[in-house]
Amino acid sequence: MAAKVSVILPSLNVAAYLRECLDSVMNQSLQELEIICIDAGSTDGTADILKEYADRDSRIILLHSKIKSYGRQVNMGLDHAGGKYVAILETDDWIEKDMYQCLYTKAEEDRLDYVATDFDTFIRLQNGCNYFTRQHIFSDVAWRDMGQEESDIFPTPVHDWYGQVLGPDRIAVLRSTDYVLWKGIYNREFLNQNGIRLHESPGAAFQDMGFLQQVKSYAKRAAYIDKSFYRYRQGREEASSGCAEGLRYYEGEFRWLNEQQNFIGSLKGAHRNYYYFTMSIAFLTKYEQILSNFHGEWKDDRLEEPCEWFQRQISDAVDEGLLKESMYGRETWERLRLLLGAREAYARRFADRENAMKKAVQDCLCMIANRPVVIFGCGIRGERLMLFCDRNQIRMDAFCDNKEELHGKKKFGIPVISPMELAQMAGDRNQVVLLSMKEGRDQVRNQLIALGIEESRVIEKLPAGIV
Repeated sequence: MAAKVSVILPSLNVAAYLRECLDSVMNQSLQELEIICIDAGSTDGTADILKEYADRDSRIILLHSKIKSYGRQVNMGLDHAGGKYVAILETDDWIEKDMYQCLYTKAEEDRLDYVATDFDTFIRLQNGCNYFTRQHIFSDVAWRDMGQEESDIFPTPVHDWYGQVLGPDRIAVLRSTDYVLWKGIYNREFLNQNGIRLHESPGAAFQDMGFLQQVKSYAKRAAYIDKSFYRYRQGREEASSGCAEGLRYYEGEFRWLNEQQNFIGSLKGAHRNYYYFTMSIAFLTKYEQILSNFHGEWKDDRLEEPCEWFQRQISDAVDEGLLKESMYGRETWERLRLLLGAREAYARRFADRENAMKKAVQDCLCMIANRPVVIFGCGIRGERLMLFCDRNQIRMDAFCDNKEELHGKKKFGIPVISPMELAQMAGDRNQVVLLSMKEGRDQVRNQLIALGIEESRVIEKLPAGIV
């Protein structure tokens, strides 16, 4: 059976998640798969699980990497692949049953260099339920404030790009927003003809960035499907996204790209603009993430060299007119200019914002005072409050809502009760009620007080930033 898609699964100590991942691949509706598993010396039983599954399914090929490098592992898979298309699947994630059938069908119909979909991030709540958040490559809101020159290229709103065959000019704009490689499939001949491979730097060090920047440079036909099939796990403490070395890893990716003459030479027009735009957004977001991990402390030796390198590259791009305010919007542009020109002032401003948020969190925790919680309101603000409680190990007894059709049901494994039920149980438990709604809080507070719930147990004014 000739493989239509070769699925590459790099692994290192993922035994806790690997079975769920492998099951989701083996049970794909598209059966003509080649499943290439590359392990980099796992010590937690991962290799045993891979062998167990390989013994059960002849489509599974086992490879071993002596080098602990995500890029090296994926490249081994790419070199070994025989399918018309290739996909990369993180082995602590999983996919829905029709993912590869949907992507393969679209790629074949439109003769695409690559095709991708949206994806869902998820976290595991304390009660064992998963909380999913859809991540859209395109949204119904304006993507960014384009200048006149750019808007001539894009005659339709960005959110209408789903399902369309996109050419090089539109692909160029996606350099910064399409930032993960595992939600799509790639024509293997397209990759090989253009010499597209991953940077074989140590560890799992954001090698997606270098791969996708190459893909965007050379692709002539691409598409995005308005569906979500991929389930990306968040919350692993060992995941590279929270690593304090992240800025140096990003620097390594962009340095590696800059050293490839065929890549740099391919950057013309909008591709050149949005390559540096992507570099600036990577610098800005990763620097802030690291500052947050460092609690606002900006004087760290690990930051000096990569910060200086990014500042030089991006400042030169601004001076050359490759980057301008219309590509960002005013607020982001001002943040970038401050970071480029006065990094200490930027770090202090960021620290002040972080401290204000921490104070808001502490104020909220003080109001709750270790008591169990009921959240009034089942909308998105109620969900955000639920996540706040989950992160801070606050016991959540129930959601409460005035909508009768919700009563008796569960939301993320948490019962939804009526205000009357809340009043009946409140006397037996030392609960507090958090009001999640943005409007109508006074009416709900008065409703609960009329039902006999003590006013001191109703928290209606939550600190800014919590929801």
